[in-house]
Amino acid sequence: MNEARELFRDHIHTCRKPVSPGPHSINLATLARFLADRATIKCLAIFVFFALSSNCCFGGRLSTDVVYMRNGDKITGEIKSLAQGQLSVKPDYALSPIQIDWTKVDRLESKQLFIVIDPSGNTYTGALTKGPEKDILKVTSPTSANLRHDSVISIDQLGNTFFKRFRGNVDIGSNLTRSNSQVNVTVQSGLSYQSEKYFYSMSASSQVTTQKEVSNTNESTLKNTLFRELRRSSWYGAALANFLSSSAQEVDLRSTLGGGIARRLIFTNRTNLFALAGLGYTVDKLSNGTSTPHQQSLDSALAVKYSTFRFDKATFDSTLWVYPSLSNRGRLRLTFNQDVYYKLPKNFYVRASFFDNYDNQPAPGALSNNVGVSSTIGWSFP
Repeated sequence: MNEARELFRDHIHTCRKPVSPGPHSINLATLARFLADRATIKCLAIFVFFALSSNCCFGGRLSTDVVYMRNGDKITGEIKSLAQGQLSVKPDYALSPIQIDWTKVDRLESKQLFIVIDPSGNTYTGALTKGPEKDILKVTSPTSANLRHDSVISIDQLGNTFFKRFRGNVDIGSNLTRSNSQVNVTVQSGLSYQSEKYFYSMSASSQVTTQKEVSNTNESTLKNTLFRELRRSSWYGAALANFLSSSAQEVDLRSTLGGGIARRLIFTNRTNLFALAGLGYTVDKLSNGTSTPHQQSLDSALAVKYSTFRFDKATFDSTLWVYPSLSNRGRLRLTFNQDVYYKLPKNFYVRASFFDNYDNQPAPGALSNNVGVSSTIGWSFP
């Protein structure tokens, strides 16, 4: 953990180094310096490593799964996933997966392992085959389960190796404004891991703005959550590790570690609502030269994530973290993120993002609110 914090702190200090203005600051030199930053290179290298490991290093799945349609058609290939009411299948003759309306599917046949989730959040692991009755999916495992088609919300491949169980995405965007020689670069990424009982999620973002004769500004976040299913239910034990750096709020590094309990409140083919409540221990390292640069607090940690899928290609994600302080009476912090994704072919997508970091007791002379927007293009794997 200490090494991760040092790497994150090195990344923040590097991004804050002032840029000497030149006669043509608007050229791509500033952008090149950002991309050459060693911490950024390491982060991107990690994602490339996981992408290659998931897709190549351990080999792909056999394309022997069979999808039987209600109209009598049969598709043979690799079943990728079921999400948001769309079954993703990659036939041998297709360059990329095709999306099939789940309500048009009659049955599935596969001898490979999958994780299936129902509306209550219960998970089932095993191969897939036809159930004893029509519109029943049978998940074969040591204890087989029969699920109605309309109660199957999610199907994901269960990799037979550690790396094959990872999913990820990375996107980047840049805005250049010639009138004031301003360069804005945004890098965002995500990584998740799924097993029979555990689910890990990581999201990271960094937005750097440079402008002629003005110091760089930076907003960087790293959020980690680990969930473990509690028996067979929609309840989960949760651990969290969140980090924030904001030059606008004079926060060099804010680290929050904690744990709690979480529950899926809504889980359908179109909508997902997740809530978490717990405790967090926060350490702030301020960068404005105050007499107490390190501050510590015990906080409540409350989070809500809402996701909805619309128009067949668009996903809307809203995430709110609230930290009412228990040790500093009256202090309230929150972070809010709104993302809109639009799917493109071959696992590419475009994203529009909005963020707001709020602290009602900021460092002296710092902003209580720091908001920002970005537009990026990205790729997901596998």
